[in-house]
Amino acid sequence: MYSTILSIKKGDTSQVSPFLYLPILFFLFTTSFLLGQTTIFQLTEISFGYPIGQEQLPENYSYNPLFLTTRFPVFNKKRRPLSFYAEPQFAVTTPPKAFKTAFEMGVNLGLKYSFWESNKRSCAVAIGAGPHYLSLETSLQHKGFLFSDNIELAYYQLLSEQMGILLKTRFRHLSNANLQKPNLGIDNFFLMAGVFWKADFKE
Repeated sequence: MYSTILSIKKGDTSQVSPFLYLPILFFLFTTSFLLGQTTIFQLTEISFGYPIGQEQLPENYSYNPLFLTTRFPVFNKKRRPLSFYAEPQFAVTTPPKAFKTAFEMGVNLGLKYSFWESNKRSCAVAIGAGPHYLSLETSLQHKGFLFSDNIELAYYQLLSEQMGILLKTRFRHLSNANLQKPNLGIDNFFLMAGVFWKADFKE
């Protein structure tokens, strides 16, 4: 354990087990969930995404992760155009048989701005970033700890008083801020769909 800590201090995290990140991700996930449950205005989401634009890896295949996210509001006690959120993320991809299945997990913290809204519909833009783990073996990007940066455009449609569907387009960039090499980054452009729950709020 002591040698692992020393390797981290020296900047060499290539031998660090990904399971060391699990307690951090669990803490962030639990905190975001509890904060979301205590807010007066609540917009909780679950969505799936698949790339319609993807990175072509040097190993001669495209990186096409199936993307799952949940989102909880944080610090939002009133309905406002600008809101904060926490978003746990998980993704998995099945490459050609010559390569191993890869997975990702992480948490984004972000801002969402609702620029148009009616009684049943709304449109919003959002930007988020946060810690991420990637198990992918590629000469384009070092596996392990990195950061996930996301920009999205979303449409929300209420189907009842409290529940509705959503559609999103999202651009995502993965890289590690040059903490490890190689660090050329991996980009994806996702089409996403899901459901959301809208709670009561105070003006």
